Amino acid sequence: MKKDFNFKNFLSFIALFFSVAILSTASANVVTPEIHNDFLRVKFFLDKKLVNVTKSSTEVSFSTLDGDVYTQVREGLKNFSSSKYIKRVSYTEPTSGNNVFTITLSLKKNVEVFSFYKNRDRAYYVDFWKDGQVSNKQAAIKTLPKLVKRDTNEAKMSTPKFVKKASTQVKKKPKKKVRKKIVKKAPKKEKEYKDFRYGASFIWNYEPLAPKLKNQIRLDRKTAEYFFPIKNFDYEKSDSQAHMQLTLNLYRKAKWGLMYKSIKLYEKKFPNNYNAYNDYMKANALLRETLEKGDLKPVDTAVSMYTNIVDRTDNYEMRKGLYKYLVTFYRERKDYVKALKYAKRFFSDAKENFDYEELEYMGEFILASLANLNQVDKVKNLINDKTLIKIISKQKLKAYEIYTYLRQNDEEKAIEAFESFEQSTKGEYLGSIYYNAAEAYFRQANYSKAFRIYDTFISKYSFMSESAQARLRMALIADLQDRPKNEVLELYKNAINRAQNQDVSLEARIRYVGLRTIRKNKRSEQDNETRVFLDKGTDKKLNANLERLLWQTRLRSYIVDGKYEEALTFLTALPVAAMKISEKKVFEADGAEIVYGIIKSNFAEGKFARAIRAWEIYKNTYFKKIGADPEIQFIIAKSYINLTLWDGFQKMYEKMLASKKETAHTFPLWVPRKEVKKLDLYKNELQILRNLKLKNYASVDRIIASTQKSYPNFEKITFYKALAHYKKGEYAKAEKEYEKFYASGANANTIDAKDLIDSIEFYLESIYESKKYDKYLKVSQALLKDASEFHVPESVAKGLREQVNYQRVEILFNKNSKWATAEAESFLTEFDKSLYKNRVKFLLGKESLKKNNFTLGEKLLNEILNDKDAKEYLKELVRSELTLINLKKRTL
Repeated sequence: MKKDFNFKNFLSFIALFFSVAILSTASANVVTPEIHNDFLRVKFFLDKKLVNVTKSSTEVSFSTLDGDVYTQVREGLKNFSSSKYIKRVSYTEPTSGNNVFTITLSLKKNVEVFSFYKNRDRAYYVDFWKDGQVSNKQAAIKTLPKLVKRDTNEAKMSTPKFVKKASTQVKKKPKKKVRKKIVKKAPKKEKEYKDFRYGASFIWNYEPLAPKLKNQIRLDRKTAEYFFPIKNFDYEKSDSQAHMQLTLNLYRKAKWGLMYKSIKLYEKKFPNNYNAYNDYMKANALLRETLEKGDLKPVDTAVSMYTNIVDRTDNYEMRKGLYKYLVTFYRERKDYVKALKYAKRFFSDAKENFDYEELEYMGEFILASLANLNQVDKVKNLINDKTLIKIISKQKLKAYEIYTYLRQNDEEKAIEAFESFEQSTKGEYLGSIYYNAAEAYFRQANYSKAFRIYDTFISKYSFMSESAQARLRMALIADLQDRPKNEVLELYKNAINRAQNQDVSLEARIRYVGLRTIRKNKRSEQDNETRVFLDKGTDKKLNANLERLLWQTRLRSYIVDGKYEEALTFLTALPVAAMKISEKKVFEADGAEIVYGIIKSNFAEGKFARAIRAWEIYKNTYFKKIGADPEIQFIIAKSYINLTLWDGFQKMYEKMLASKKETAHTFPLWVPRKEVKKLDLYKNELQILRNLKLKNYASVDRIIASTQKSYPNFEKITFYKALAHYKKGEYAKAEKEYEKFYASGANANTIDAKDLIDSIEFYLESIYESKKYDKYLKVSQALLKDASEFHVPESVAKGLREQVNYQRVEILFNKNSKWATAEAESFLTEFDKSLYKNRVKFLLGKESLKKNNFTLGEKLLNEILNDKDAKEYLKELVRSELTLINLKKRTL
């Protein structure tokens, strides 16, 4: 298959390649080529910087101000001038008043370019290649006309066949053998599925999995008393102790009012004796009452009292209990700053009191808080602390390190930490290590390793809720790697069935629907039924990523169903303007295809004004950003011609020439395009059509002759020659040229289906006008059968069938054919609202009267008389026939 050079990709390559302001140490290996059998890879060891890039239709130029970079890259490129991919490399050095270095690369025909940057190597990878099958397929195409070429005399009375070249009869045996080989090789097998980009294609990072930190208390059920219960006081020791025991008894009986009075009395009796237990009981009482009533407002007051007690009490055991409660409270509130504050104080306090049992938990708590605050340097310092190394396992320290890197989106360092740990440590790892390492590999597009590690995580930690995300990631990886679709679908179904939270379930369902009903080219009713999965099943507001994925999938379901108007309505309701640039471009690209679908469908139905209106409304919204390829501009210009709006045509014509764009954008292509032609051919076609409309036949002949000379392999020129002859009334010549065009077998690949339908109409009309009625009857039947396979609106195809069938009825009745009556009856059944129905009724009625079927004949003729839309001349003929039949009846 012929590949066309993509300037957009090449611009990306240039921008990557020359993006340098300061080059590090000079090296002879700045440019390193790797020559393979079917492609060329070049590595450019350069840093990323901005450059100035310009392009024309044949070359790309880029410039830099750094002379050292220019010299080294030029040295590296000096052997590329004779490359089979690069046609020419030219260099321009600064002149007076200009200090810019410029390098211009011209590529050879049909070269494709792909590039990416590898952070580890700090290098750009640029691949050049050509399609290896081009020469073979071109050879096959060149031999094809020999198979379908026929004698001119034979062509005149034969039945032309459309679309399928092999359908032309060939009598010579050797050519049959050759044709069989071509039929096997030439047709391109349609893929069962479109690639990943056409489905639910948005991908986002999952949150890293924090190492498991055990919760020591449920705050919705317990107070700090869970950690530090109040013991009885020695009431015989002193009056103050006796008073405290009284307060404690009231506290235990939940007599809060009496307890508060007892505490106030204590504070009056012993004003200089602060007792932390009083505040402790008040705070606990406040929390217990809050928990019982379900009112959470007083919680902050109680917690504030706890923090005051921590600052004032000398009782370590009480402080320990309060610390445990406070760090848990602030962690659940996601107030990691305060959680870290009290965790550090507790760690220091426990260390001073030689309470090593608490050090391990608080050490982990400090690491978790620092990680959640993205304090990478502090985490790295802390995991090297001698005390923590003694009390916390090496695995947990490494788990927190990997987790912190991933929270900062530093996947490379996370992978580096995992790989060094994997080399030094054997056995089973913590779940967070597996999960975060797999996620890091996934973000770096190292899908094979990510898949393996996710699989290991699931096999060892399937009880964890994050196993749902891991299953979905495995399905997504299989999809991205283009594994067999049955396997991918099973993985998505497994993710759906075993999802443990709604978000993962919905994402898996959306991606499953995208694969099965959007990317699948031939969908069944069962496939379409799966769209019920797009129901989110909850009133809960979705997160932003899921919402955009759902929008994209719903939009594309409209597109693949051909419901372009509904798709456009849905798209305009989306907040595209508020999206990130990368996401906005996806929706705008789909929008351009939607509008093109509307334009093309209206054009095919002959609704040229609607096609132009859609273009004028949305050209700045979508096509200005995405770019309108030549075919779209050609259709709009052609619409202006059909409406004889010459100012609009001229603007569109000049716009197309000024863009100098000869290729369609490569993605997305929801609406199929015809084969790519040179811009000069589009220009010539439009001028032919314009002059045909203006009846400037001399100019038409001149342009056709010039085009045929410049592009001898442009088979569509035969179509225009036939059209020109038809418009000039040269029906015999038109008939001959149309037959040549059909015999070439190029029609389906070169002209619109509507033009093909029109060509059938003009071809048959040429035969009819030439009074070759026998040929008309023979050819028209076969052509109508072929035309039913064309992808055109039913209204257009029906109009052709109506006209051709009517002309067949006229010919058959004129020839007194035995088939005339059957075809007339069939016509009236199929085209009951036809403009020709009264004429056919007249012919059929007259024939019925001739055969003495007076009932049917009179019925049909009277229907014409009663039809207010019937032509007056026809009614006169009917009256004459009815008068004759009345005379005939009297005679009988």
